[in-house]
Amino acid sequence: MKRLFPAPMLLAPALFALAACVQTPAPQAPPESAATAPVPKLPGRVIWTDGHAPVAVAQAGQADCQPTSAEQAARGLAATNATRHEAGLAPLVGNRKLDRVAADHACDMAQRGLMTHTGSATAGPMARARALGYRPRIIAENIAAGRFEIDGTLAQWSASPKHRANITIPELQEFGLGMATAADGKTTFWAAVYAKKM
Repeated sequence: MKRLFPAPMLLAPALFALAACVQTPAPQAPPESAATAPVPKLPGRVIWTDGHAPVAVAQAGQADCQPTSAEQAARGLAATNATRHEAGLAPLVGNRKLDRVAADHACDMAQRGLMTHTGSATAGPMARARALGYRPRIIAENIAAGRFEIDGTLAQWSASPKHRANITIPELQEFGLGMATAADGKTTFWAAVYAKKM
């Protein structure tokens, strides 16, 4: 079975970073702690960087964390399903519990100023979903951080091969989206979760 596989993060010149991972239930080695992992400073014009370690994108501090709005959820779902339609796949349906999983992780990243699949108290999206009562058979997560709004973020995920691969996993059935703004008031952290229940 597959384990956590973070993919390369795309960083556009506008200081925008992406990362992707897929999880299926399997025994996992303890993750490297974000507190002990080396956190690289984000250079001004990185084209590709490795997604296996947290990336400092903003200063840590009090983030603006809001639940996913119905409009955000609908726009995220429409863009995701357009990408799946291009691949000849069935559409996903929105799931409010997955919206919360994604929103909580976006908030956690924004508070720490780190773009990472590892949460403050969780190893990855599988653990986060289970903690909120969602039992995934398979789960994938795309994350982003930068100064793009929702449409730019969704377009970047669809254009990036590794992120598009998450969106177009054939077995997926449900979708959730979340965002939070870092303490600087400018850097937005995004998380999207794609899953199939047990």
